[in-house]
Amino acid sequence: MGKIKSLPPEVVAKIAAGEVVERPASVVKELLENALDAGGRSVKIEIQGGGRRLIRVTDDGEGMTAEEARLALQRHTTSKIQSVEDLFALRSFGFRGEALASIAAVSRMTVSTRREESPAGVELEVEGGKIRNSTEAGLPRGTAIAVRDLFFNLPARLKFLKSPGTEMAHVEEVVAKAALANPGVRFQLFSEGKLVSSYPLRQDPSARLVEALGKEVAGRMFPFQARQGELRIEGFAADPGLHRANGRGIYLFVNRRPVRDRLLTHAVLESFRNLIPASRYPVAVLFLDVPPGEVDVNVHPSKWEVKFSDSETIHRSVIRAIRAMLEETPWMKPEAAERPEGMMELSALYGAPPGETPLNDSWGGLPRPGERPAAVFPPPPGAPPVSFLGQVQNAYLVFAAPDGIILLDQHAAHERILLEKLGRDLSGGGLPRQGLLLPEVVELPPGEAAVIGEHLDGLGRMGFELEPAGGKAFWLKSVPQILSAEEPLPVLRDMVREISSWQKGADLEQFLDPLLKLMACRAAIPAGRAMSGAEALSLLSELEKCRFPSHCPHGRPAILRITGAELGKMFGRK
Repeated sequence: MGKIKSLPPEVVAKIAAGEVVERPASVVKELLENALDAGGRSVKIEIQGGGRRLIRVTDDGEGMTAEEARLALQRHTTSKIQSVEDLFALRSFGFRGEALASIAAVSRMTVSTRREESPAGVELEVEGGKIRNSTEAGLPRGTAIAVRDLFFNLPARLKFLKSPGTEMAHVEEVVAKAALANPGVRFQLFSEGKLVSSYPLRQDPSARLVEALGKEVAGRMFPFQARQGELRIEGFAADPGLHRANGRGIYLFVNRRPVRDRLLTHAVLESFRNLIPASRYPVAVLFLDVPPGEVDVNVHPSKWEVKFSDSETIHRSVIRAIRAMLEETPWMKPEAAERPEGMMELSALYGAPPGETPLNDSWGGLPRPGERPAAVFPPPPGAPPVSFLGQVQNAYLVFAAPDGIILLDQHAAHERILLEKLGRDLSGGGLPRQGLLLPEVVELPPGEAAVIGEHLDGLGRMGFELEPAGGKAFWLKSVPQILSAEEPLPVLRDMVREISSWQKGADLEQFLDPLLKLMACRAAIPAGRAMSGAEALSLLSELEKCRFPSHCPHGRPAILRITGAELGKMFGRK
C-alpha cells in the first residue's frame, strides 16, 4: 500500500462529478433546478444524441453577472445558503454548490448569461472544469448552459451509458417531474431539433397530468388531500384499474423536490393494498409540504433522498389521505363533480321481486330487510328503481340502473364483501366460530404440525379452535362460521402452507391479509352458481356498504357501470 497523500484537484473534481452526474438525465435535473431557483418562468431543454452530444437548458430567470458566472463554476459556491442553519430552512432546490462544477469537470460547457441590469452578458467556454475563454455578448436576460461531449474525459463512465433512446427516456421523465411540480412554469423539450414534450403554463397541477403521464390517465386520476398541523398532503391517484408492472408510475415530491423514498413509496402501495393485483404498482402523484426543519435533504449529493424527523406520522397520514379518496370511489360516480354537496342514497331503490327471499345469513351477513347501505351509484331524484335483468354464464349479474346498466362479478363482489366483514370481525376480537358436534382429528406432516403448534392462538382468532392430540395430530373443535358450509380442512391446510412460507418466527398478526383473502375466496359465491333476483339485488346492495366496492381483494373489478351515453356511443347514436 502506498503512502497517503492529497489527490490532485482534477481527480477530486471527477470523483465529485461521479456522485452528481450519473447520466445525461442527471445533468438535466441539476440544470432545471438551477433554472427554477433563478425564477425562470420559461425553460427550454434541447437534447442531441440522447444527451451525449448536447444538453442545452435555457431559462428566462434572473441570470448572473460575469463574476458570479465564473464563481459558480467553482465547487461549493452557491447563492442558496450562507450558514449551517440555512441547511434546515431550505426552500430552494440547489444548495450544495457542486452541480455546475461537477458537470463542467466531465464535459465541454458553454455558459451564457445576463442579469437584467447588466448592459451586456457574458459567455464562458469551459473544458474539463477549466475556463478556456470569456467574452462579452449581447444576450437576453436569463441563462443558457450548453453541455457538450459529456464524459469525454471519462471513457470508463461513457461506456456505461445506454442507447440514446433509453437515455432520452430518462431525460423525459426528469422533465415530466419538474413540470408536475411547477405548473406555473413553461417547459419545452426538444430532441434532435424536434419538439418532444410541451408543458404550457397551467393554473393547477391537475392540468399537467395527461401531459406528463400520458393519455392513459385521462379521466382516471382523482385528487386527494389532507393536513395535519404544518404537514400538508395532496396529489392525485388513479383508480385501481390502472396499474403498472413497475413503480415508475409513482411520482413523489417533498416541498416540490422530486424524491425517491422507500417510506413514501410503501405508504402509496399500502393505500392500494387489496385493491390492485399482486406485484403491480398504482399510478399516483404525491406532493408533501413539510416544514423545512422537519426534513433533511442533505443526504446525498444527487439530492434524490430525504429523511423525515417524524416518518411514522408522515407514513400514516399519506395512507389515510389516499385511502379516504379511494373509499369514495370517484371513478364510479361520473356526475360527482356536478354534485359536490354529496350523494343520494340508492339502496332505497333496491327491492326483491314478489315471492323471492333475499340471501341467507350464512353468506356473510348480506343485508336484511330495512337495512340501507350508502350508495355507490346515486340516481337523479325520482329515478325508477334498480332492477335485476339476469345472469350471464351463471357468473355475471346484470342490472338496469336509472342512467345505464350495472355489471357485477358475483364471486369477486362477494369476495370483497366477505374480506371486509372478516376484517371487522377480527378487529372486534376474532372471527365467529361454529363448533363441531364431534371434534375431528387432523394429522399433518411434521413441518405443518410445527407451524400449527407455533400459531395456535392466532389460528384460534381466525376461527380454528385446535388442541394438540399428541405427535403430529390435533383436535379440531371449531371452524370459522363463514366456512361452515364449506369443507374447512382444505382451507386450514392451505393456510398452514401460507404460514410456512413466511420467515421463521413471523408474527401472525402482521401477515393476516393473505389468510383473510384465502378464507374470503373459499367462502365466496362461486362462478357457475345460479342466483335469484333477490339474491342478486342483495349482493349489489351489500357491496355498497364496502369501503372499497370497486375491486375484489385480488385487484380484479367487482363492479362495472356502463352509462346510457356510453351505450349510445357503442351503437353509433349521438
